Amino acid sequence: MKTLLLIALLCVMVNCLLAQEDTEGKRRRGKKGPQEGCSGWTWQPCVPAEGDCGLGQRQGTQEGPNCKILSKTIKCRIPCGRRKEYGDCRYRRAPWEECDADTNMESRTLELKRAVKGATCESEVVQTRVCKGACKYQKKEATDCNEESNTFTVTKQLKEGDPTLCQQEIVKTKRCKDKMVGDGEAVTGKAAKKAAKKAARKEARKAARKEKRAKKPEINGEAATPKGPCQYGAWSEFGECVDNKQTRTRPIMSGAEKRRCQQRATQVRNC
Repeated sequence: MKTLLLIALLCVMVNCLLAQEDTEGKRRRGKKGPQEGCSGWTWQPCVPAEGDCGLGQRQGTQEGPNCKILSKTIKCRIPCGRRKEYGDCRYRRAPWEECDADTNMESRTLELKRAVKGATCESEVVQTRVCKGACKYQKKEATDCNEESNTFTVTKQLKEGDPTLCQQEIVKTKRCKDKMVGDGEAVTGKAAKKAAKKAARKEARKAARKEKRAKKPEINGEAATPKGPCQYGAWSEFGECVDNKQTRTRPIMSGAEKRRCQQRATQVRNC
C-alpha cells in the first residue's frame, strides 16, 4: 500500500513539473525578442491630441536589414492632474518627512513602481515643498465663468510667509460648478442644474393640476368631481355663526343614496 502511495505522489510531481515547463515555454514564445539584424523598438514620448495631457499617440521606430516594419504608431495616454508631471513614469509616494525648522521645508521620496515601455525614468525622485502653514494667502475676487471652457480663475496673494520660499501669487483654474457666490450657491454647474430641475418639476406639477381642473365636467354650470361614486357641485358660502360654528354644503350630483357621500356634502368650521 505504501508503495502505491509513493508511486502516485511521484506521478503527481512529474505532471506538475511538466505543466510548469510547458507554461514557461508558452510565455517565452509569447514574448519574442528582437530578431537578429533588427535593433528592436525605440519609442518616442507620448504626444497628446489636445493640450498637455489626455489621449494621444506614440511613435516607435526600429532599424536593421531584417526588420519587417521600421515604424509604427500606437495609442497612449498622459494622465492629467498630479500624475501629469512624471508622464510615463509611475511612482510610489512615501509619507512627507518632518518639517525642517531651519529651511522651513519638508521632503519625501518617490520610488519607481512601473514605467511605460520605452520610457526613461529615474528609480527615485525627491520632492520638496514649503511646510504647511508657513505660507498664508489672501483670496482675491474670482473671474467670471468662461462659457467655452466652463472654467473660472481664482488668484491668491501672499499674506504671511517668507517671500524667498513662498510664491507671491497663486493662480488656480477651477470648473464653474465649484464657483460660489455670497450665499454659497453655485453660479453654474451642478447647483444650477439642480435648481433648474427643481423648477421644471414644480412647473410640471402646476401644469398637471391645471389640466386636471380643466378636465372636470360641469353639471348645471357647477364643477363636479369626475371620478368615484360621489360627485358634487360647487360649495355654497359659509352660513351664519351658530354656537360658534359655520356650515356650508354642496349638492350631490351622483351617489346621494350613499352615506359617505352625504357626509362629505357638508363642511363645518369654527367661527
